[in-house]
Amino acid sequence: MKVLFCSKAFPNAFELLKVLLPDEDVFSCEREHVVRLGMATDVLIPLMHRLEPELIEGTAAKLIHQWGVGLEGVDIAAATARGIMVCNVPGDATANADSTAEHALFLMLAVARRIHECFGAFHQGAWGTPLGQALGGGAALIVGLGRVGKALARKLVALGMNVQAVRRSANIEMEAALGLVGAGNMSRLYEMASSADFVISTIALTDHTRALFNRDLFRVMKPSAFVINVSRGPVIVESDLVEALRTGEIAGAGLDVYEQEPLDPNNPLLILPNVVATPHIGGVTRQNYDGIARIVTDNILRVKCGKVPMYCVNESALKAQKDLLRTTG
Repeated sequence: MKVLFCSKAFPNAFELLKVLLPDEDVFSCEREHVVRLGMATDVLIPLMHRLEPELIEGTAAKLIHQWGVGLEGVDIAAATARGIMVCNVPGDATANADSTAEHALFLMLAVARRIHECFGAFHQGAWGTPLGQALGGGAALIVGLGRVGKALARKLVALGMNVQAVRRSANIEMEAALGLVGAGNMSRLYEMASSADFVISTIALTDHTRALFNRDLFRVMKPSAFVINVSRGPVIVESDLVEALRTGEIAGAGLDVYEQEPLDPNNPLLILPNVVATPHIGGVTRQNYDGIARIVTDNILRVKCGKVPMYCVNESALKAQKDLLRTTG
């Protein structure tokens, strides 16, 4: 089978799958060549590439399989209409949730301890500086309480932080089990963010969460507070964030995801002294990738043998479509 990675990004994923599928034609290409090469491919792995409508409309692919959770770049309805199976790897099927939560914690520590200044201190002969901020005793607001949010909550509570969360709907038993000191629905975001030392996005990208972190939110936050994003870049309006960072409306930001990826090297977020930026590596750990690779490999081989793959998000829709064709044909 021909398996196309729709980007040269995330090279470790490509190398892992090549090893696990030695008898298949696993290859990758630059984004501008995806449509041309993807037409004659059996399996498409989008990564962060938004699959073009003409590709879904004309590809010979039987399977679109994400390397991880996010399927916002896939038109699932269009794929279903073409009879293409769409799969992802849920966060709780691998180490993704814990890996991403750990990275959020890393970003929190990095901005709170002003890690950029630490690197420069050696060259300047400075010692015992900069003055950082401890996490213990601080207040964290987690925006989105899915798998990553819950994993992060457990870690922050263990560090002695006062952790609150906003989510679409309340679940009192779960919130109590996590040790949260408060929780609310999205209507309370601004109220709860106003007292937080860290506002952390672990929320899924939807039409409702796009641009959720904007000028209005930054203006109600404390000037000593930090924004952390390990979810999806478009939940933040980057121009608003840059303004808030430059004017001191907030103290800093730790970012792993961005509005446009790959990020323009001239993006101001890469040069602002109060930003710690990483290249979308929250889930890029050996433990997580080993788990994802096994599932993707197994699913590709299932499809090759005519079986239904695991975690097929449009399985019921495809079955209903086949049933309809059977009864009307």
